[in-house]
Amino acid sequence: MFLVAKELVGIPGLPATIKGIRESLNKSAGGLPEFVRKRSGTKAFEYHIDCLPEQAREVVQQRHYKSVLEQSGCKSADVPVKRSNTIKPSDELALMRQCPALVEREVSALTAQQKLVADARAALAMEVERLRGAGMSRAGAVKYIVKASRDRSLPSHLQGHADIANARKGTTRTGVGERSLQEWLSIFLSTTSGGERLALLAPGHLKAKRPEQIKWLPDFLAHWRDPRGPSLTEAYNRFCTEWGQTYHDQPAMLGVCPSYDAVRRAMDKLPRREKARGRVTGSAALAYEVYQKRDWSQMPVNGCWIADGKSLNMKVAHPVHGRPFTPEMTIIIDGRTRFVVGWSLSLSESMIAVADAYRHGMQHYGKPLLVYSDNGGGETNLALDADITGILPRMGITHPTSIPGRAQSRGIIERLNGVIPRSIAQQYDTYNGHGADAEYVRVTSRDIGSAINAQDKDRELSSRQRNALAKLPSWRQLIDTVEEEVNKYNNHHEHSELPKVNGKHLTPAAYRRAVLEAEGDEIEYLSELELREAFMPEQIRTAQRGWLSLFNNDYFAETLINVDGEDVRVAFDIHDATRVIVRRMDGSFVCEAIWNGNKKAAIPVNVMETAIEKRRQRRMKRVDEQRSEIEAEARPMLNAKVVPDFGSLIGSDDFKHIENEEIFLLQSQRDEYLRKTGTHR
Repeated sequence: MFLVAKELVGIPGLPATIKGIRESLNKSAGGLPEFVRKRSGTKAFEYHIDCLPEQAREVVQQRHYKSVLEQSGCKSADVPVKRSNTIKPSDELALMRQCPALVEREVSALTAQQKLVADARAALAMEVERLRGAGMSRAGAVKYIVKASRDRSLPSHLQGHADIANARKGTTRTGVGERSLQEWLSIFLSTTSGGERLALLAPGHLKAKRPEQIKWLPDFLAHWRDPRGPSLTEAYNRFCTEWGQTYHDQPAMLGVCPSYDAVRRAMDKLPRREKARGRVTGSAALAYEVYQKRDWSQMPVNGCWIADGKSLNMKVAHPVHGRPFTPEMTIIIDGRTRFVVGWSLSLSESMIAVADAYRHGMQHYGKPLLVYSDNGGGETNLALDADITGILPRMGITHPTSIPGRAQSRGIIERLNGVIPRSIAQQYDTYNGHGADAEYVRVTSRDIGSAINAQDKDRELSSRQRNALAKLPSWRQLIDTVEEEVNKYNNHHEHSELPKVNGKHLTPAAYRRAVLEAEGDEIEYLSELELREAFMPEQIRTAQRGWLSLFNNDYFAETLINVDGEDVRVAFDIHDATRVIVRRMDGSFVCEAIWNGNKKAAIPVNVMETAIEKRRQRRMKRVDEQRSEIEAEARPMLNAKVVPDFGSLIGSDDFKHIENEEIFLLQSQRDEYLRKTGTHR
């Protein structure tokens, strides 16, 4: 930027006269051509802005910027500026008629308050037309309504419309303006449909910025979307730290770092799914997604059974040793009628518990077409699903399973697992699930444990220990409670997913009876013999000269010699180990083999006892591992000075003698030792 001396008169930091300014600038320029030159078309010399003192240079720059703004039409003023892109209502109406989709878009974007204002303005316009019909001119009718609205002499319903149509805040504004009412009347007369009228009469409003328009929001979400679940404050602090590191050399950007309140308002605009994205995974993330409902009305009764296991949030006396433990409940429900067809109570969700629940259901309510479950070990195992020997394939029952981590696909049984097991457990003082007082649970568990230990040591129980032991239910009590709750659910619970009769939802039992009466009972029911045969799991064994071995039990039958050396299918009762049924691989009967000697036990060991023993061994192994870890922590350090040196026993010269060295628990201890003794090793 070059300036002549005349343009610098009155600038602070420079001489007051033109001559003085010129002499000062010549001295600063030093005659260099890049700082002084002759202005084109004149005899005057102009000087570069860098020749000016710092104070004068700043004033000249500010004056130049101001002149540029004024020349570009950006000069600020206290008068309203008319927008060049304003569209007249007539032009907007023409556009809407050319593209009807615009009407739908405009109307769908209106808020309830905007629609209310548009209706009020249309009502006032209709009132003007009514007065014109009575012989009044348009201008006269408009003035009459305007004056009456400001005097508040209109009828109450019209006065209410006038107050709403104003669409302005504050108590000082009353009634409507003449010009506004004329415009509303023109729109009312020019529009033909309700959609057009609603879109043009509705007032505009400042639309909030959508989340996708906030440029810094993706940078913040990078810190928010963390599976470790940071709070909003923690994520904001990390975001601010990164912002400062990114724009450390840009003061303007550092100054516009969004505040915590701005971040909070932006997060409030995000949908719940977007807030949870990246913070949760698996089935928890699916809870925020859309889902598909299954129409179970197309399925017949016993068409599909859904099974699942749930640990009861309580403690009960173990049926064997009496100590408190958490039992496992398996429930099977009919998908069509929501009727609980089978259940079992066991120590864990094992094959035995699941098979027992299926057997309970088929014994009372017949055989299903298919059963649906998760991929748990109790539900999917060879005893149930093996192609040839499995219980379900032998009965012709299909067994699909849900995708791992997709509990929503079994929503029916998952919801039920939150009702019946909770209702059962809450009936006892040993309940420790959601809502239970943590201190009460801790004290109760401690007192029961104290009472059990006193019993084991044959000590007399105190009154507190007796009261605590009375809170621990027996296995028989729990079974009775389960049966009572299942019966209450089937016969008295009005299920919200079932049809209504006389204004009330049917119970599962009533709906099951109604469907069977309407559609017919085509269920295949099993006899006691069929149940026994069907629910005898099978395994493949090799016959050896009249003998075969199963679960460490040896079984003998003379006719086994006819299949000597062949693989046979051995069916066994999980509760009775005294006999097994032997069939060829094609299913034809061979014989019934009898237990006739056991190399490892004096009596035959059935599958139930074997399962209990394996469970005991697994638990003991975990206890031994914990004890080893505890002992390792308490074991004193070895004294390196008394460790014998076995290096002399090595005959080869390739091995060097290993020096004894102190043993350290911490690196700092070793560093301190090396500083004292030296590091020549």
